[in-house]
Amino acid sequence: MKEFLKSHLPEGVVVAMAKARRSFDGLIARGASAAISALPLRVRVLVRERFSGIGTLDYPRHPIRLRVDSETELGRLNACRKEPETIEWIEGFVKPGDVVYDIGANVGAYSFVVDRVTSGTATVYAFEPSFSTYAQLSRNIALNQCAGRVIPLHIALSDANGLVPFNYSSLQPGAALHALGLVGELNGRGFIPEFTQPVPSYRLDDLIHAFRLKPPNHMKLDVDGIELRILRGACRTLADPSLRTVLVEVEPGKPEAVAAERVLVEAGFALRSRHPHGSGENATANLVFTRIGER
Repeated sequence: MKEFLKSHLPEGVVVAMAKARRSFDGLIARGASAAISALPLRVRVLVRERFSGIGTLDYPRHPIRLRVDSETELGRLNACRKEPETIEWIEGFVKPGDVVYDIGANVGAYSFVVDRVTSGTATVYAFEPSFSTYAQLSRNIALNQCAGRVIPLHIALSDANGLVPFNYSSLQPGAALHALGLVGELNGRGFIPEFTQPVPSYRLDDLIHAFRLKPPNHMKLDVDGIELRILRGACRTLADPSLRTVLVEVEPGKPEAVAAERVLVEAGFALRSRHPHGSGENATANLVFTRIGER
């Protein structure tokens, strides 16, 4: 029904309807919240436990369930529609038995698509440094019975090893646009974090060696601005011919994006496709790179 309305009504009308529905939902939520807040703490805790939401990812080929405990996570249920190129990359390149590094995994939507596409034979290392989102990622692994196949790692990746400040845009599970590093070094973003705490950060090359991780056949980077630093910490990994494809989200207008592309080209990759998200020179885009000679 939603798609029918979008295709038959003017865009302004669709937007107005969405705002009206949001306002109505918000009104109901405020009323319910006020009623629940008046209850004793023990009752509120039990209500929260019993009414934790579970939604279904919009992946038509296999059922994938995600916990939904925040408004942000509602949007994650539409991850496949939001990034169809990521689904095409998974379905087109990832083979049974492959190893995939999902760097910036968030609550795990694409990690679970990999698991389902390969009938549970792939190994996915899902990197997520946000404590609230990592916890939800872990719950989703249990919910989808992917333990041992989707492996969550509460670690940041960069070009140096150590404890590094992690700046949260929001503490909600599923939130994005966090930033790694000292606030004064964040490329002039004017970033005002809601919360900051140190997290362990590794060069990918060193992490693979120290923990004996399986080397990747495919890598996805969705890390909101530190793609170049991660790639610079992964020189040996990028040079390994077993790594066949890389999907990286960048902001094409920034010098760091140009440098990140150069690192991949110098490591033996060629740009296969570019997928902008929106219009304008500052719109983010997913770039798919394949090893030269890889079909």
